[in-house]
Amino acid sequence: MLNRLANASGDILADTDLIENLEKTKKTALEIEKKVAVAKETAVSIDAAREAYRAVASRSSMLYFLLNSLWKIDNMYHYSLKAFTTVFYRAIDRTGTIRC
Repeated sequence: MLNRLANASGDILADTDLIENLEKTKKTALEIEKKVAVAKETAVSIDAAREAYRAVASRSSMLYFLLNSLWKIDNMYHYSLKAFTTVFYRAIDRTGTIRC
């Protein structure tokens, strides 16, 4: 399109194909601009949701590795991932909601 604009001879307004192509390009650019704005809003909401769970994820990983290391004290304390999830879900059920 830029090549056609640069090499247009005479009145460029007489070239209807070029004008129609410019209008389509403008419409496409406006649609892209709207989608970029929506994407920015979505990114902000995703960031907010991620930050809300950051503290919970930190505590959960600490709990997992703590339970996983108990076997060093005594083999009786060797916890599996299944035992961890049981303890974790029980703790969630007791709180009723996750608080950050």
